[in-house]
Amino acid sequence: MARLAGSVSEGSRLDPLAVAVHPTLPRIARPRRWLLGLYLVSALLVTLQQGVLHQSNNFRVFRSATINLFARRDLYAAHPEQHVDFYKYSPTFALLFLPFAWLPFALALLAWNLLNALLLYYALLRLLPGRPGVSALALVYLELLLSMQYTQSNALVTASMILAFLALERGRQLGAAAWIALGTFIKLFPLAGVALALCHPRRWRFALILAGLAVALAALPLVVVSPDALAAQYRSWRAIEAADTLNRGYSLMQYLYMWFGADWPNWPVQLAGTALLVAPLALGRARWSDAAFRRLVLCSVLVYVVLFNHQSERATFVIAYTGIVVWCVGSAPSRLKTAILALTLLVMVVHDVEIVPRWVKSEILIPYRIKGVPCVVAWFAIQAELFATALRSESAGTALPGTAPEPRGA
Repeated sequence: MARLAGSVSEGSRLDPLAVAVHPTLPRIARPRRWLLGLYLVSALLVTLQQGVLHQSNNFRVFRSATINLFARRDLYAAHPEQHVDFYKYSPTFALLFLPFAWLPFALALLAWNLLNALLLYYALLRLLPGRPGVSALALVYLELLLSMQYTQSNALVTASMILAFLALERGRQLGAAAWIALGTFIKLFPLAGVALALCHPRRWRFALILAGLAVALAALPLVVVSPDALAAQYRSWRAIEAADTLNRGYSLMQYLYMWFGADWPNWPVQLAGTALLVAPLALGRARWSDAAFRRLVLCSVLVYVVLFNHQSERATFVIAYTGIVVWCVGSAPSRLKTAILALTLLVMVVHDVEIVPRWVKSEILIPYRIKGVPCVVAWFAIQAELFATALRSESAGTALPGTAPEPRGA
């Protein structure tokens, strides 16, 4: 143990943002390779389950959307001959999904699962080099597995938000804007990543780049459909999204209704949550050059997009739980973080693993939306830490490991 500790530099042991395993450690001490194997095998097994033994309805929805786009059909109408449920993603996503619609079902699903698993694996190791990254990969594994079993895009969305953050840390505005824009046209959640740019210079330039990419991606389906047909698709998308606004899912609005009987529209709570999200950024301009503060904002955004989204569902929590895990393992430990992480893992296990009787899930866990409770606790704890940090006048001026600090300016 002494030799192992000695292989880590003194600076790395003191700075939780820079803890990393020394490259000369023996292979047996590198569990990230085992985790990579676990992620790959899990993608293969889920493909066998959802693509060979059974064909996932969600994946049929995605594939059918691409077919319907090329056939000039309404993407958002019911297509019972193709699948159950409705398509709720953008027309652009239907076009981008073309490679997965062209391949045979099982092979396409394998490629989709590998894309989700490996991009999240890569993003977390880039965000948290060394041991913290390995810990994060292990802790979010169950949520990644659940998302893959639902053949959802949530791991991909999580990775896009993290990679946008890392691009901003390196001053690569085009890359950051591309990840946010691309993620937004997969699922709207990454749009909240715009808040991450507020801590960086040349914000107006970033806004213009993002707007340009958004327009380009919105118009991308014009390569296969006419302008009138594309406009009709966007009207149908807006209509189906508007019809869904009465839902609460696993959002904070649902908890306010269950706990306090607050039968409010969703938008006032979402507006209040957004104000709470950005308030520490407005108050803590002196902290913008602090890498720990910026990463704390990332954690807050990852939880926020699930907690305040009325469409949140069980498979969505890989996004929020990743934010909680990064907050807990990527910064200085505390009893509060340990308690919240323990609560998160407990809820994750009882929800995702068949270790409790089915009646417990059907009568307690699902009706009472237990899976979102750790997110409520964690988000307000993260916000409290952000406010406390923002109100300190001094700035550390640090950079994340592997990044160069940007020149601060307007």
